[in-house]
Formats: sequence, C-alpha cells, structure tokens
Amino acid sequence: MTTTSFRATRRLFAITALSLASVGAVGTAHAWSLSFGSSQRIEGNGEVAADARDVGAFDAVSLSGDFKVYVRQGSSDKVEVKTDRNLFSYIETKVVDGSKGRTLEITPKRGYSLNARGTPTITLDMRQLRGLSISGSGDIRVEPMKTGNLDASIAGSGDLRVQGLEADHVTLRVAGSGDMVFNGKANALSVTVAGSGDVKTRELVVDDAKVSISGSGDVTVAPTRKLDVRIAGSGDVGYVGSPEISMSNAGSGSVRKLK
Repeated sequence: MTTTSFRATRRLFAITALSLASVGAVGTAHAWSLSFGSSQRIEGNGEVAADARDVGAFDAVSLSGDFKVYVRQGSSDKVEVKTDRNLFSYIETKVVDGSKGRTLEITPKRGYSLNARGTPTITLDMRQLRGLSISGSGDIRVEPMKTGNLDASIAGSGDLRVQGLEADHVTLRVAGSGDMVFNGKANALSVTVAGSGDVKTRELVVDDAKVSISGSGDVTVAPTRKLDVRIAGSGDVGYVGSPEISMSNAGSGSVRKLK
C-alpha cells in the first residue's frame, strides 16, 4: 500500500468512526428527551375522538409529555382523553398509590414518539386536588377549585394556571423555565424558584407568604400579614399590600412593592 492510499484509508476510518459517534449521540439525546428509549414514531390518523377512562379515585396529577390537561372540580373522579383515535393506546393514564394519596400519572407510552394532528388534551374531573406536577413541556389549567393543602411543581418548560383557588396552604416549586399563575385565596403560601421560571400569585390573596429564589425567576405575591423573603440569585420579588417584611438577600435580586 502506498503512503498516499494508507493516509486516505486512515482518514476514511476516522470519518466513519466520527459519523457513527455523532449518530449515536444524536440518537441518545432524542430517545432520552422523548421516550427514554429507542422510539418509534406514530402518526395520528386525523380522526379526533374522545376516550373516557375508568382509572379509579385520585387526588393528584403528574404530567409528563407535551399534553394539555384541564382540571375541574366534580362529584366524582373522571378522565377523558381527546386526540387522534389511533393514538389512544399510546397515552397512558394510571393511578399510583403513594404515602400522601393517589396520583394520576399521564405519560406517553414508553418507546414511542407521537405526532398528533393537534395537541392531545386530557380533561379531569376531581373531587379533591392535593398535588400537581409537570415534568417537561406540558400545560395544566385548573378551573375554580376548593381544596385543603395544595402542592404544585414544575421541572421543565411547562406552564400551570390555576383560577379561583380556595385552599389552606399552597406550596409552589419551579425548577426550570416553566411559569405558574394563580388567583384566588389561601391561608398561607410558600414559593421556591430554582431556575428562570416565574411565579405570578399577586391575585392569590394570602395571610402569610414565604419566598425563596436561587435563580433568575421572578415572584409576585399578595400577603396581607407577613412576607418572608430569601434571595440567593438574580430573581426579584414583587408584592402588593402592606405586609410585615423579613428579608435575607445574598444575591442581586430585589424586593419591591407593586402598584
């Protein structure tokens, strides 16, 4: 073999190895972000229909996937999925027992990537709402709801909006770029932000509010009695009313009164 042909062969081997490595890296990232494994793409057939499901009682919701979930208070717990008919079996809704109650988990079926003609929607009737969590880019909308303690969290870019809430203690956590918007009333509010997501609760009237920020996200609150703020980042806290304020600021964020 000549020196020229040896170099050409070696270059071909290097390019081939690099190409295979790149494909493997892209495939791994794609699989992890969509289905945690090798994914098969399923196309929606365009025949949109509703699928009522009997899953039993539940008092919390955990959403994974790019779905829209609508929650309303009802006399019984119900689940209805609306999307292309051939995708029904690829959207899983199951109830898992935990130490704090029964959680409805909404996820795409493992190993599949769904391409619906429109965003799949899931409508939930719930007698009691204890918890809400979003992992990923899905959205949850909650209509007027009376409950006890409510715990809500976002890990990702999803959004959560709750209208007309009446609750005792509300705990909100954001880790990522997702936003929360709440209105209504509660006895106490605790907010933790570790990321760039915003929590807008200036229309959620509470007695006492505690806010902790360790990122760039902003928080607005409406406490009538006490406001406790801890900032270790660049996020700002805005408040309405005239609460008694205690503050610890180890970052560049600020606390200001809103008009």
